Amino acid sequence: MTLGILITDNGPASLQEQHGNFADLFERLLNGSDMAFEYRHYSVIDGEFPVSPDECQAWLITGSAHGVYDDLPWMEPLRALIRTLHDEKRPLVGICFGHQIIAEALGGRVEKFDGGWNLGIKQYQVTEQLPCFSGADNRAPVTEFAINAIHQDQVLDIPIGCRVFASAPRCANAGLVWGGHILTFQGHPEFYRQYEQDLLTADLGVTFPDRELQPALNSLTEDALDDQQVGQWIARFIQLGVSC
Repeated sequence: MTLGILITDNGPASLQEQHGNFADLFERLLNGSDMAFEYRHYSVIDGEFPVSPDECQAWLITGSAHGVYDDLPWMEPLRALIRTLHDEKRPLVGICFGHQIIAEALGGRVEKFDGGWNLGIKQYQVTEQLPCFSGADNRAPVTEFAINAIHQDQVLDIPIGCRVFASAPRCANAGLVWGGHILTFQGHPEFYRQYEQDLLTADLGVTFPDRELQPALNSLTEDALDDQQVGQWIARFIQLGVSC
């Protein structure tokens, strides 16, 4: 199965030698699932877009340091592609910025959260059971999951036609789904513990308040992380979407 990764950022250059870029992190995550993927990379931040949605069987939009409100030349073509994929019911996954720009392109509202940053491992409550949660390794209902987060922006108003399947006290619309073809997460299942720690302590030109940074760093050594489980969900969602 061919997955097109729409790259909206590569991550800090200082971390790429050790960890790879954002596309590499997604390949690492999905290669741990029970699905076999072939990958095509599209550097949309450099204006590289697919000529046709038929170039890949499914699509994924990465995270980014940019906000959906930034006036950048590649954002409107990306919104247009999102709408096309939605109209044609092509499988599409969005993570963090990808989650936000999909929601915004389809009629939602994204702004900075007035409560500040969400950092480190965060627990999300499942508000709707999805078909991709079911599998040989998990037959019981899913009630919660934990993945890394690093964001201040979030989806404040959801578009008509989508549903919230995951929520948290400081991020009400943390997981969104449109039918069986679009799945998005505000958190980062592709960020494993060491990457998140290195990211939070890197020189990003951003100063995180200590009251938010220190608990985040503590969470990376103390809290459970469900990154591989969420990677399985994403792989199953794509498989189910392609088979429809």
